[in-house]
Amino acid sequence: EAKFKNLTDGFLSKDLPLVMPALGLPDEPIPLWWTTDFILSSPEGTPAEEEKWIVGEFNCSCVGISRCLAAYCKDDTPNACYDDITAEDKAEADKYGKIMGEKALAI
Repeated sequence: EAKFKNLTDGFLSKDLPLVMPALGLPDEPIPLWWTTDFILSSPEGTPAEEEKWIVGEFNCSCVGISRCLAAYCKDDTPNACYDDITAEDKAEADKYGKIMGEKALAI
């Protein structure tokens, strides 16, 4: 998304190559399926190209597919299941799953 171009470009080109070495795992690949939560640290009104972002957390042990949230059981939806996901969201989730499967098989 254009709004986050500075964040995306900076993270992918400058920061990402430093992640595994910083964790003491310089010879390991990044996890196959993971997420990063970013926190905007710039004052309100900072131009997008000058914004500074901080990583709040990395998550690679319990990554969800947002398109499947309708199947997530909670106090108010204790019987949620796969059938509660819309056909459109199932199709998108299936695409993500296929991509991950192809990447995993290539390792």
